Amino acid sequence: MNLPTKILVIEDDQRLGKTIKNVLSIQGYDVCYADNGASGIQKAFEYNPDLILCDIMMNPIDGIQVYNVLKESSLIDQVPFIFITGNSDLEDIRFAMDLGVDDYFVKPFDNDRLIKAIEKRLDKYRTLRETGKHKFKVLFKLSPNGIFLFDGNVIYEANPALIKFLDLQQDNITSYTIEDLFDQDSYLRIKEKIARCSNGLLNNFSEAVTLVAQNGEKFEVSLHVSIYERYSGHSLMIGLVTLGNTKMDENEVFISDVLKVLKKENIVVTNALGEKLTDIFKKRTVNMNKQESGFFSKRENQVLCLSMEGLPVKLIADKLSISGRTVEKHRASLMEKTNSNNVIEVIIFALRNNLLDI
Repeated sequence: MNLPTKILVIEDDQRLGKTIKNVLSIQGYDVCYADNGASGIQKAFEYNPDLILCDIMMNPIDGIQVYNVLKESSLIDQVPFIFITGNSDLEDIRFAMDLGVDDYFVKPFDNDRLIKAIEKRLDKYRTLRETGKHKFKVLFKLSPNGIFLFDGNVIYEANPALIKFLDLQQDNITSYTIEDLFDQDSYLRIKEKIARCSNGLLNNFSEAVTLVAQNGEKFEVSLHVSIYERYSGHSLMIGLVTLGNTKMDENEVFISDVLKVLKKENIVVTNALGEKLTDIFKKRTVNMNKQESGFFSKRENQVLCLSMEGLPVKLIADKLSISGRTVEKHRASLMEKTNSNNVIEVIIFALRNNLLDI
């Protein structure tokens, strides 16, 4: 299954942004365009790009802030990030490169040169992804649980365990649909949830369902579905089925491995959340005394609010008259409570669940 390479363009000059999108589309890339920083952050999480082109001089969220948010979220640990800007000042260029971006283009720039730079960065990115794909393929092939990749009702690939459950030959799996996999009652229960996942309204779900083999035999299984890759207009999803008598703690460990080996963390940021993120960057301050959600402790709320202002651990410690080590403990507690990998994900969780008053 050959899917196009995805590039996210973030540029507030709509004429230039659409021109870049057209140039890259002609080259065969799947291009997503955002005309401001808040929308760019949102689309980065929704779209899972293979490369990001981002203007620096934008308001209220500029390209530096976009980069820092995505870097904090671990989204761009491997994904190439290229700045485009009208400022040719050497100090600004040096500052941008010191952040860790992969390249820097000053407007106006030659389209051919930009395409060559993109191809060079993507080659390096593909090498890194191949390592992840190899690990995923090992899990995919050796898992005793059934795993399949699908889009809507179409199944693209299934692992040997699922083929065995279904009493099929490997060549026959693509003739199966999601509706064929399960009995009618099960399919009706999961149909809407699959659609919501595909549309970005749901990150993942689990459901007890009945799997139907080709020979008519039925299995009571647990189904776990998550977004695997997101593209313009569609989402590739991963499904994992485990037999009802398998220990759930073992399942959870394996599910975690499968869903995280190749994937970056997926955070669906709605338009409303995008607006709240914009408000945070506009104000750069949050009233600590107004935070009384009950979900976080008073001190955790204080640490989170100061983190939202972009303060490093040392300054947070000074403001609260506590040690840096204590700040780190509170940040760790925030991440544990929200099942997050970093503070940005904690903020998004808190906004999504109305735990912050901004």
